[in-house]
Amino acid sequence: MEKTAIKRGKISEKKLVELYGSEAQKKSYKENGRFIGNYKKNLLTKMARYCDIEDLGDRTYKITNVYDYPLPANFNKMTKSLYQYIVPLLLTNLINGHDENNKIDITVGKWAREINMVNQNYNLVKYNKEDTSKETQCPLDTINEFYDKADDMIEWYITNALDYLKSAGLIIWREVYRVSEEISSGESVIDEHGNIHVDISIESHQASEDEMNYYSHCVSIADKAARIENAGERYYSKKSKLFGEVLKRELYKKKIKCVFKTYEAYYVNLDKCNFVLDQFGDFQTDNLIGEFNEEFTKMLIENAGKRFDKNPNKYISYSEKDDYTLCFQNLCEITIDKNTEYLGHRIREKTIDDDYTLKITPSKKG
Repeated sequence: MEKTAIKRGKISEKKLVELYGSEAQKKSYKENGRFIGNYKKNLLTKMARYCDIEDLGDRTYKITNVYDYPLPANFNKMTKSLYQYIVPLLLTNLINGHDENNKIDITVGKWAREINMVNQNYNLVKYNKEDTSKETQCPLDTINEFYDKADDMIEWYITNALDYLKSAGLIIWREVYRVSEEISSGESVIDEHGNIHVDISIESHQASEDEMNYYSHCVSIADKAARIENAGERYYSKKSKLFGEVLKRELYKKKIKCVFKTYEAYYVNLDKCNFVLDQFGDFQTDNLIGEFNEEFTKMLIENAGKRFDKNPNKYISYSEKDDYTLCFQNLCEITIDKNTEYLGHRIREKTIDDDYTLKITPSKKG
């Protein structure tokens, strides 16, 4: 259906079908003199992608506004569940933050923090789980499980949201692995105290095939050292600390600080992106983030309760389900709620983050 074919004003039901109906709808209406089955609902749903249309009754309709672009066929999916928050935040980030190549880079954990999907305590707790367990009296196994589920959920919804935008023809995107590498200028200075200062920077670039092969080799060594049996144990188990230490040691043999996954998203048509964003209404980002926090928290806690009901023997350290879900609720309040204060003064902070920065890092190049 072409936008130019749709005219504002009142229109009879018969004319509506003649102008905009499918061949099957036209044939059925001609034979029966009225809509049969879901034909009316389907036609009005189709029209709603192109314009505002009102059913006036008495088989008469009124078209009040014709859109600049048709709404994506999957727009309803974008307005459901967590997508109603993530999609407009993605579009806002893409519209306002794209580079000269019409692109944004999305490192899931870092991006989630930058738009406040999670708060500044999320990584603090993630990389200081033992200290957090002592501080909160929440078992280490539960903290590991919390991050397993939360990380998976964040990535799942972000990649699905990217797929929705891709299917709508608004963006193209791809998964990319990047390497953060330690680069030294080769120059050193000795100060008056005899300390040696070296000009070191961390540079990031897309991983080459050789670097990915080496990374795979290092992961294999770390797996063996920590006796890893599945991918989840690398990051969400008592074995994760040893795995991380060995992996870091092996990567550093080639001055690699870390290998991490990002998503590159490119807009196809900026005007269409702005149009779709406008359909979410005149939202305030702060309000949107608060609503997302609440919805995300609710889903994590509800899913925790379902897991407990399905396999209560797995959680024998808890006397009842409420104790287990309360732990999840407390962790959500600490790491997701945008109003929670930073807990760096209570939980020992380590220098582990998405960038894995050095103690001496005068400059960074990305």
